[in-house]
Amino acid sequence: MATPEKDFQTDIETLRADIAALTETVAKLAGEASKAQAAMGKTMRKAAKGAAGIGEEAWDEAVNLGHDAAGAARDATAAGVSSLEKQIKANPLNAVLLALGVGFIVGLVGHK
Repeated sequence: MATPEKDFQTDIETLRADIAALTETVAKLAGEASKAQAAMGKTMRKAAKGAAGIGEEAWDEAVNLGHDAAGAARDATAAGVSSLEKQIKANPLNAVLLALGVGFIVGLVGHK
């Protein structure tokens, strides 16, 4: 028979694992965004060098790249939110406990 202390410890360990998984997901999203930004910067530099007398074409390319970058950021954000929603749906109790734990920690830090 599990004791309340063991149940609480198990819940804490589960929360820690969930936080680690969420942290990993956010880190992956940040890495993907960084790669997209680097690729966009490289493409922009090439476009600027090649468009030395063709300002209108360079402007159109920059606009298109901006739209692509915004789309990539939107897709990465949607993927992150979707992943978070899946984890919350898969483990609603853990999500609630995680939110309570984070709120408690923020309350402690904010109280000082």
